[in-house]
Amino acid sequence: MSQRRLPDAGLEELAEKKAQLDARIAAADARRRLTQKKDEDRIKFLLGNLVFDNLSDDPALQALVRRELPERLTDRDRDRGLWQLLFPDDTKEDRP
Repeated sequence: MSQRRLPDAGLEELAEKKAQLDARIAAADARRRLTQKKDEDRIKFLLGNLVFDNLSDDPALQALVRRELPERLTDRDRDRGLWQLLFPDDTKEDRP
């Protein structure tokens, strides 16, 4: 005669399998988010390089950067002279 399992034992086994699947799903989701973040960071880096490389040759791009970048700079960025690196001809009074 075969021995019947208790209903609780079957539930415990299913709960354990569910926990394992939940952990695998969470790990896969974390890998997906990390890959997505790396892709977004790479795009930002490439766009930043494109803008930086063309900044001195394009007056319209200079105007855009002069208008929009100050809102993104922190006091720490300004203290380190990042604005002066982009626009060496600006005097301190002209800086944001």
